[in-house]
Amino acid sequence: MSRLARLFLALAGLAGCDGKTIRLGNGPLAVDGGSCTTGQVTADQVLWLGDSWILVPGSQRTRVRDLARRAGALGPNEDYVNGAVAGATMAAIANQYAGRQVAATKVLILDGGTWDTIVGNGSDASVTTAANAFTQFLATVASDGTVEDVIYFLVPELAGIPGVAKLRPFVQQSCAQSSVRCHFVDLQPLWVGHPEYTASGDTFASDAGAQALGDAIWAVMQSNCIAQ
Repeated sequence: MSRLARLFLALAGLAGCDGKTIRLGNGPLAVDGGSCTTGQVTADQVLWLGDSWILVPGSQRTRVRDLARRAGALGPNEDYVNGAVAGATMAAIANQYAGRQVAATKVLILDGGTWDTIVGNGSDASVTTAANAFTQFLATVASDGTVEDVIYFLVPELAGIPGVAKLRPFVQQSCAQSSVRCHFVDLQPLWVGHPEYTASGDTFASDAGAQALGDAIWAVMQSNCIAQ
């Protein structure tokens, strides 16, 4: 059975759950169920934001694009907008949004916060800075009133990324309490038992990990009727 098929079996089994937190792999997963109304979001209304985990190796974005094309959610020559920048802090990611935000933006797919903790070597202060910036970012998005869904993924706990475990409860809570729909995707359970998902250096996803990440994001989008 393919990885994507396993994801959808999990989604189908929990379609009646309450859903803002998405945990893949060995953890629980909860999503909003229901049929989708198609054609409500165009390609240029979906924006990727974040840091190097959006860009390296890059096949996470092309995987989502290809799955969307295969499902008919994108045309054969369409793609989503990418505004991510390598090595961006959470405050810089907020600036990415501010610089690209237009009235038509409806969906954000992003990571963020862990470059703050890398620079701060996982200190409590760096975690607090990242968490506060994420909370403020969601408040700004909500106040703008155009974005309908935020898909935020937190990277797995890797040796090259200190502070992930400490950051998790703060960003998870902010996402759950956001007044704009925020879908929190925790990659840690997906990475457990899959050393091949991590590239050498223990900081970024390998191509296999990027494919798994892309599958996870697309599963969330389909199950929550996002940009279908």
